[in-house]
Amino acid sequence: MQFYNNKIYTLRLVSDIVIIAISLFLSVLVIKNFHFEMIKPLELLFIVYQIVSWYFIVKANDLYNDSRSRKGLANEIFKTIISVGALGITLIFLLFFVDYQIYGPKFVFFYLIFAIFLLTFEKFILKKILKKLRKKGLNIRRIVIIGQGKAALRFYNIIIRNNDLGYQVVGFIDEEPLKSERTTLLGKIADLKSILEKNKIHEVIVAVPNIEIAQIEEIVEIVNKFGGRTRIIPDYYHFYHNKYVVKNFGDIPVVSIRKEPLEEPHWRNVKRMFDVAFSLFALITICSWLFPILAILIRINSKGPIFFSQKRQGRDKKEFECYKFRSMYVNQNSDIVQATKGDSRITKIGNILRKTSLDELPQFWNVLKGDMSVVGPRPHMMKHNIEYSKIIDDYMVRQLVKPGITGWAQINGFRGETKEDVEMSNRVEYDVWYLENWYFLLDLKIIFLTVWNVFKGEEKAY
Repeated sequence: MQFYNNKIYTLRLVSDIVIIAISLFLSVLVIKNFHFEMIKPLELLFIVYQIVSWYFIVKANDLYNDSRSRKGLANEIFKTIISVGALGITLIFLLFFVDYQIYGPKFVFFYLIFAIFLLTFEKFILKKILKKLRKKGLNIRRIVIIGQGKAALRFYNIIIRNNDLGYQVVGFIDEEPLKSERTTLLGKIADLKSILEKNKIHEVIVAVPNIEIAQIEEIVEIVNKFGGRTRIIPDYYHFYHNKYVVKNFGDIPVVSIRKEPLEEPHWRNVKRMFDVAFSLFALITICSWLFPILAILIRINSKGPIFFSQKRQGRDKKEFECYKFRSMYVNQNSDIVQATKGDSRITKIGNILRKTSLDELPQFWNVLKGDMSVVGPRPHMMKHNIEYSKIIDDYMVRQLVKPGITGWAQINGFRGETKEDVEMSNRVEYDVWYLENWYFLLDLKIIFLTVWNVFKGEEKAY
């Protein structure tokens, strides 16, 4: 099924790339008053940069993932518009480094309008073409499903709701009577050989709860003799159907019970490049002039060092020194006692720093060093790691990714002091959700909401 899906995936990707290039070409023509000229190196750079950006954006947005396209064309167009918006952001970022006089807001506006209109039209046409091909019986994959449990019926419903995937369920094979009038019971598992002889079947889906290994081997052997493919939906599907991932370790398939997008090298590299670029931007444009001002205010307000460092744990329990502006009077409890509302240890300038999160700015240096990320679970004191790892089951799962200056839990109100264990449990739940559902645009959303919350003010910012 994967190979078949890849044909559709490639067709959609290539079609979109052509549309992206056409949209760029048309927008360049508009700003040049339709004077045809040779493509310049800068315009060629635009095309290559946007094609690469589009690839990563649609991967993050699951635009071509057929198994999720259950709302048809409307859902695909919605995701396309979101993807084009993200593409526009990447172009604006690039335009910071080129001549604004030519490639300014007008260029971006026409580019996005052309892209949205042409991509929407292209997807409408592709859907129509694919449906016509399916009606004529072209590229149809005939399948049978062994079993009638929840997994089998869920799989069947996905196929029925997504006609454009190009699959036809010939019927079910099971020991029990038919559970749905909409389907056909072809026989029992013992009849598999004769069923394959009578019907042209491309794939057999095994979705029988508690099926024995010996029986699976027998099914595979029979299907192989008829030149078909066997797919198995495992029993633990019910527990991890949105999370587990199967990958090969050598020639052995290994099931991971948790989906972790940042385990993919290309996404880790994307996140790291963004971290470096964003940190350099922040350090050069903001911290370069703000640091000296804050340093003077801290020194005038109280005796002690300007910066405060504390050992924290990062990815894979790696220890590092986490930097902050000192916001408290020098005390012996800074490594073991959380800051509380009205804490007498906090200085006057420290109170302002903590409310505006300016005390966290030195952590951009941690990001640059590779100890942290701009976005991720907040690193906790070593004492808290020891305590909470004993009472919260998934606590240490947070450390499968790099800690961040801000995070999904923080923008959802779970920051600062944790008076009760349930508050930390909620924070951990949000942190684990982040590492299982990460995508690049989510990081941008978290950064935006973090800045928004600074201006809006937060109840637990103390």
